[in-house]
Amino acid sequence: MAHDHETRRRVRASYVQGLPLTTAAEANKVRYATARNWKRMDAEQGADWDLARNARRLSSSGIEAFANQVLDGLAEEFTATLATLKADKSLGPQLRTQMMVQLSDAYSKALAASTRAMPNANRLAVAMEVIKFLSGQVAEKAPTIRAEFVRVVEGAGDALVAEFGSGL
Repeated sequence: MAHDHETRRRVRASYVQGLPLTTAAEANKVRYATARNWKRMDAEQGADWDLARNARRLSSSGIEAFANQVLDGLAEEFTATLATLKADKSLGPQLRTQMMVQLSDAYSKALAASTRAMPNANRLAVAMEVIKFLSGQVAEKAPTIRAEFVRVVEGAGDALVAEFGSGL
């Protein structure tokens, strides 16, 4: 069955707006294979549906939310892959170790990239580490003022997030 250009545009729009391709096809009464072919053909002509979808996600949720989403997915994959590598004794210890090192390196690079993409989240994390450090110092060197220190820090929680986490 031949579909008009408007149907193809609606399928693409549904997909770009976040629907899975199967759902976008069903919603517009198009076979999944047809929608998949349209997607592939458009990509071959430089109109990549996935790029448009990712750009839409990025613009609607912001770079930090997008980076968090990517990092969450990567962390899940990292954990699953690491567990598989540890369990697979057929690879041999040297190869498993090499693969784990490469996986850890890739994960570290992704974390570094996300820190650049999310400078406010990084600033807030550093601020929280400094507070934790100072709390330990007060507990050790001036325990009599610790309760007052904790009261001040707890009261400043919202101000800390506003100052160091703006944009999160």
